[in-house]
Amino acid sequence: MKKLSVSTFVRGNKDLIKAINRNLILNTVRRHGALSRTQLTEISRLSVGAVSQITQELIREAWLLEGGEGDYTGGRRQTLLRLNPDAGCAVGLKLMEHRIVCALTDLEAKVLLYKDLPMPMDRDPAVIAAALSEAVEATVSASGVERQKLLGVGVGVAGVMYPQQGIVHYSPYLDWRDVPLAELMRVRLRLPVYIENDVNTLTLSEQLFGAGRHVESFVVVTIGRGIGMGLVINHQLYQGAKGGMGEFGHITFDAAGPVCTCGKRGCLEAFAADPAVVAFVRHSRSAEDAPRTIDDVVALADAGDTLANAALRRSGEILGIGLSTIVNLLCPSLIILSGEGVSAGDYRLVPMMDALRAHVFNGLLDDVRLIVEETDDHAWARGAASLVIGKLFESPLIEAGIAL
Repeated sequence: MKKLSVSTFVRGNKDLIKAINRNLILNTVRRHGALSRTQLTEISRLSVGAVSQITQELIREAWLLEGGEGDYTGGRRQTLLRLNPDAGCAVGLKLMEHRIVCALTDLEAKVLLYKDLPMPMDRDPAVIAAALSEAVEATVSASGVERQKLLGVGVGVAGVMYPQQGIVHYSPYLDWRDVPLAELMRVRLRLPVYIENDVNTLTLSEQLFGAGRHVESFVVVTIGRGIGMGLVINHQLYQGAKGGMGEFGHITFDAAGPVCTCGKRGCLEAFAADPAVVAFVRHSRSAEDAPRTIDDVVALADAGDTLANAALRRSGEILGIGLSTIVNLLCPSLIILSGEGVSAGDYRLVPMMDALRAHVFNGLLDDVRLIVEETDDHAWARGAASLVIGKLFESPLIEAGIAL
């Protein structure tokens, strides 16, 4: 059977063409900020008539706002169009080992209300789903936002997700396998619920409103309790065949190395993540003055402790070797290093960069930009909310089931 090309499928489908053009206008305004209709026409390469018709519809539906004037053409001033951040809201939840963080955001992922709640001791999926649903209801109620403005709920979970099915395939911290979390919450909330790997939610947030907004393809690497990776290719979050892409922390660094939380030996995470650094220092100290967190290790390094310094340096070197593998395989134009672990600063980052330069293939690092962004709990919850917001900007071709 002859395959139908994307261009053949789209051609003649007027509704799909209109949806694609509408999506193009929204994404252009999202990436560039306030624009005049003339600017939109030039950047989108749509006709003047198409831009005029689509923008009027988007204004009427309150997705775009008119306001302010520009002087783009050098002639008469033109009214600028921008996204309406108050057209709807989203709730984002991040599941941690012992806590649930929850944020209500506007459509620009600005946090309107944030809550930090305890995780139930009972890890039964029904109990957790109930706690998450109650957190959503409490947050929305406390915010005063009308419930009909709530577009949906996004949930970030560490582990392997099947996002299209809303299933947590494997969560090491919760010890879950094949849990239909989205459906368990959807029944309670009667709202769309989306789940995704937590690093992917952070990556989506960077793509929509962060450093990756103007970048076609980029990588986010997080370091903290674990080590994870998110990848955007051609402006689309890459999830792998079943949603398991990005387990960067579980590439084998030394097959005879220490046991990882995943149960296997010698993973990158078992050497370079925050718990590995803390354990390395704790091993040689008395219980009274042993560090408990990565911040404790940094404090020891600041005080001149050579072992703490060595542990952070070793972590950075191993992380740098791992990053060189990413560059050698993908050669992204941008790497965003994020997560709580970047708070270790130069103790970890300087040896990381030295190792990255030493192990990357000649010339591949020349045009790669690497930026460091420390991540707090607000950012994780905001990232989860971006799962909902991202649906507004998602290509209609994806909804139509056409591979990009």
